[in-house]
Amino acid sequence: MMTEAQKIEQKIQELDEWIKTNPDSRELKRALAVKLTLKGWTYRAITSILNVSNSFISKWKSQFEQRGIAGLKLSYKGAKSYLTQEQKPKVFSWLERQEYWDLSELECYLIDQFDVVFKSSTSSYDLLKEAKISWQKAQPKNPLQEPDLVKKKNQEINKILEELSPDIKAGKVAVDTIDEVHLLEGDLISHLWGKAKERLKLPIFKQKNRQIYYGALDLVNSKLITEEDRQGNGDCTVDFLKKLLKKNLGKRIIIFWDGASYHRGEIMQKFLAEINGELAPDKWKINCHLLAPYAPEENPIEAIWLSLKNLLRRCYRFCKKFRLMKKLFNLLVELKLFKSPNLQKYDAFSCLI
Repeated sequence: MMTEAQKIEQKIQELDEWIKTNPDSRELKRALAVKLTLKGWTYRAITSILNVSNSFISKWKSQFEQRGIAGLKLSYKGAKSYLTQEQKPKVFSWLERQEYWDLSELECYLIDQFDVVFKSSTSSYDLLKEAKISWQKAQPKNPLQEPDLVKKKNQEINKILEELSPDIKAGKVAVDTIDEVHLLEGDLISHLWGKAKERLKLPIFKQKNRQIYYGALDLVNSKLITEEDRQGNGDCTVDFLKKLLKKNLGKRIIIFWDGASYHRGEIMQKFLAEINGELAPDKWKINCHLLAPYAPEENPIEAIWLSLKNLLRRCYRFCKKFRLMKKLFNLLVELKLFKSPNLQKYDAFSCLI
């Protein structure tokens, strides 16, 4: 017989699993509201971070209690799944007035104005294409990356981890990848729909709206530690590593990160010399190794940053203010609503599986 606490934990796990399947942004907001109530958050705190009303929370909490996950899913019974030829010009006119285009915004508009819900996202794509709006994505690639060097570095890291395998399995050594993520107001928008044959440009009005987070991902237990900081530099990096040491008392820490100047600079070297002292290299409290240069995709924590930013983008309509964006980012980390990277896809770290 389960206790009440066990029942609540089971419900929370059920919500977590559903959230990780990438539901619609509206469904995601409902699920977050319900989960926070189950976690004991006050309505005032939930309304502040999710920008919803008390009635919104009560409604979806009740729906979840009565019908489970099914009660949180979008359901528009009786709505049409098509637009008439008379309605289409009105949609095109509305699209023309938008500064940029988002599928969630289009879905809401069709529901509100015409009671239309497309059965497939393909219909939305076709509609945008008919309006001469195309999908645009900027995909950066560093021309300085050397595939052979990446392969060689990954083999070196793999060998280091294999040699440490007994101590890692015994819990004597923690393996962390570290990276800093810059949360910018513009991060809420990645893919946009823009007019065909026109390059899309977005003005940035408040460049000061940014926040840096240090992050450490323990590759053995998928535990993520994050910390807000004022900037990325030697002093902030050392402060973060000190906190990481406190969370790994009694363990040696092996760190893998990129070659940022403040990861290798004088402040960092002085700190390492102080904590490692006269110890032999195999006894060092912190041992740092560089990942391949110009290859951020080789760092597993990058996959988590991407997962978190994708969740933020799906909630764009609900947190257009940067302070809400920061609150939601911290909440997603706290509730572990990100996808852990599959280490099988990383040549350097696949031996940890």
